[in-house]
Amino acid sequence: MAIHDYPYKKGINLTAWILQIIVCLILMGASAWLLSVIDSGDIDSILGEYDGLFTAAAGLQIGITALTIVFDIVEMVLIGRKRMPPGLYLSSACIKTAIWGVIFVLNLIGLSILSIILSGILLVTSLLQLIHGARIMHRKRKGTLQGGGAYTPANANNPAGYAEAGYGAGYGVQSTEYKAQSPQPPAYDPAFHQPQQGAGSYELDSRAR
Repeated sequence: MAIHDYPYKKGINLTAWILQIIVCLILMGASAWLLSVIDSGDIDSILGEYDGLFTAAAGLQIGITALTIVFDIVEMVLIGRKRMPPGLYLSSACIKTAIWGVIFVLNLIGLSILSIILSGILLVTSLLQLIHGARIMHRKRKGTLQGGGAYTPANANNPAGYAEAGYGAGYGVQSTEYKAQSPQPPAYDPAFHQPQQGAGSYELDSRAR
């Protein structure tokens, strides 16, 4: 599996994970308590025909909070093991932001102060992760983001690039240009090639005697 060592900020993620898990556990516990009360039949006379609606809402909230916790655990594991690609991180943040954004608006309509506060915390932390993931994704597309286990391949036609890439450190890069094994002969010089007379030789005089 590819390594995705991207600069995920611990300050943003740790804050988001801790707050999201705590708030989700609170909401999950409240929903489970409401289901137990409804099943006991103690408030059937109060809820009346809305009994099924409250049951469905509590069950849905348990499912949403459990899904958020699963997303957080997956993010923790993948980022901790440097296996989290920016696209998956951004997708997870988008899903959480969309879900808790809708729930926050519904709580505003219902004027439930405690629910507004809790869902607001989940929305803000998810939105922070969304913005952080969008920035990482934008830098990755521009090519200004380091990470992902990328490396610079050596170029056989560029010894300088080979050395810069860190390959063959400590070894000299030798050129592959062909060099002649014997020196080229010197240029012809008539004076140098003038015949020399040996010792004891004589030259016939062509003059008349």
